[in-house]
Amino acid sequence: MRLRAALLLYAAPWFFVPLVRAQIGAATLTGHVTDPSGAVVPGVSVTVVQTGTNFEFTALTNAEGIYRVQSLQPGAYRVTFEIAGFKRVVREGVELRLGDTVPVDVVLQVGAASDSIEITAQTQMLETETSATGAVQTGEFLYKMPLYQRYVNSTLHLVPGMQAGGYAYGGDLGSYHVAGQRSGAIGLFEDGVVGNDPGAGTSTVKPLQNSVAEVKVLTTTLPAEYGHSAGGVVAVVKKTGTNELHGMASAYGRTRSMQHRLFFDRDRTTKPTPTAPDGLPGFFMLPDGNLGGPVVIPKLYDGRNKTFFFVGYQRLIEKKIAQAFGVVPTPEMKAGDFSFGGLGNPLYDPATTRQLADGTWTREPFPNSRIPESRFDPVARKILQMDPWRAPNYAGTFNSGGPVGNLLYDEFARTFFDDWNARVDHQFTPGLRLFWSLTGNWQSGYGRPTNIRITDLDATNGNYQPNDVVNHSLGMTWVASPTLVNDMRVGYFRRRQDRFVPSYQKNYGAILGIPNISPELLPSFAAGGTGTEFTPDGIYGLTVTGPSRTIGETLSLRDDVTRMRGKHAFKLGYEVLNHRFNATVTNRPSGDFRFDGMTEGLQPDGNTAPRTGNTFAGFLLGYVRQAT
Repeated sequence: MRLRAALLLYAAPWFFVPLVRAQIGAATLTGHVTDPSGAVVPGVSVTVVQTGTNFEFTALTNAEGIYRVQSLQPGAYRVTFEIAGFKRVVREGVELRLGDTVPVDVVLQVGAASDSIEITAQTQMLETETSATGAVQTGEFLYKMPLYQRYVNSTLHLVPGMQAGGYAYGGDLGSYHVAGQRSGAIGLFEDGVVGNDPGAGTSTVKPLQNSVAEVKVLTTTLPAEYGHSAGGVVAVVKKTGTNELHGMASAYGRTRSMQHRLFFDRDRTTKPTPTAPDGLPGFFMLPDGNLGGPVVIPKLYDGRNKTFFFVGYQRLIEKKIAQAFGVVPTPEMKAGDFSFGGLGNPLYDPATTRQLADGTWTREPFPNSRIPESRFDPVARKILQMDPWRAPNYAGTFNSGGPVGNLLYDEFARTFFDDWNARVDHQFTPGLRLFWSLTGNWQSGYGRPTNIRITDLDATNGNYQPNDVVNHSLGMTWVASPTLVNDMRVGYFRRRQDRFVPSYQKNYGAILGIPNISPELLPSFAAGGTGTEFTPDGIYGLTVTGPSRTIGETLSLRDDVTRMRGKHAFKLGYEVLNHRFNATVTNRPSGDFRFDGMTEGLQPDGNTAPRTGNTFAGFLLGYVRQAT
């Protein structure tokens, strides 16, 4: 187990109030109030109402005529200005976006307070109050975009100054570089808490797109509270319920007949193939839905205007087949014939290894590179009887090591995601608000079998590796006075990844007749690695990886305090991050047996001769070079 904790302190004084940034995951409303002569008007009562929930926020202008209301959710607001001796001013349709600091200045007209002036105007979209650059996208806009698997990280495609590599996969941040910075330094914040997975490189929580209110990407000149995210910030704020009950359900997807053919595809997916006589199937569906409104329990609790909920869910179902070429041992190889039409390497009998009188080493060759079946090891015989490999179905070619491209196989991909979201907001008083939110992501981890047909013996692609991520956030905003605001966030991120191996606890040592080994796993007969399942050195896929479980957790606490004095504002905050990692891995308790070099010729000094031997032949003979 490894434990790591970090403490980040930041202090940011600004000498002009409009330059003060919004709190993380929220917006700020600020401005000056003056009379017709241009003189400032102190003591003006400012009431800000979120029109969807009727949440009310209040402030007073100070001696400089300045007011400030922060920690506001993105959305539409109504702002009212009142003081004796002046007409009341109502500003309708003030739209706030995530992370914005929006100035709303007002000139009061002399008159009775009972008189009212209503102003309806759009808030300026260009943010001029801060030096940070970036872009804001609404969740509704992203939901309508054809973003692959609806990843919120794909918002980075819409931001100037972003460079993407490869397919720019939105499932993590590894393909993105913002303003030339490294991808590992990009921070994702969900409802104000950290959403990065520090134990898995550039992985993040996956916010549910139908439950996202807005996403803001900051690229340069980041404020102090993002000090550990120098590569850019993706800030996500989730939707809240309103006084009206709203819901949505949709089914988005495609079938094979709707799938376009890629530019370099030679054939349509409907064309019959040796392994798919009806063509290659393809199926993609992404049903989802959400529901939000006030918390109302008949005869017990009426949460209109104070308590709201919002929940969302989506499930990805993707099944498809891609055809590729691989390699399997031929029937002749399984019978001991490694001549390959005269192209095969010469084979040498390890049982004849000896040192001559002059100190040199030698081995006797097998005639015509053929091994008598009577020499096959009993363990190899049992595996040949099980015949775990698919049968060759393509002519392919041969080289000195064996067949090349003699298998056309269907790489069957089965992908299932379950994503869910919940959020509850409650306002105790205009000065005290609380929210809790949860995002959960579950991903299936089915392998994509290639050349082995028996799952127990396919440790390369037969394992099952699900992944489960949850991210909790708890937030509180306390307006202690018109000039003092405290904003706190508590977060808990957890990722669990398992690897389940089908041969686990099946006692393959007894099944294969190998004494004195652990019953936990199938023994490994070769080194693993990408592509080794198609080589004789990898015994065409008979490698083993043990089961494992990895759990990574991040506990976060951040607190921001903003204090206004005259024309000046001061912001002080701290953040504590505690990362915990735990892992258990079962490696190869049933043994790792290597057969390379055992059928190669020997040079006089005992080293193996190049262009001789075949590792699969050594496996059939049962001669082990190394056992661990």
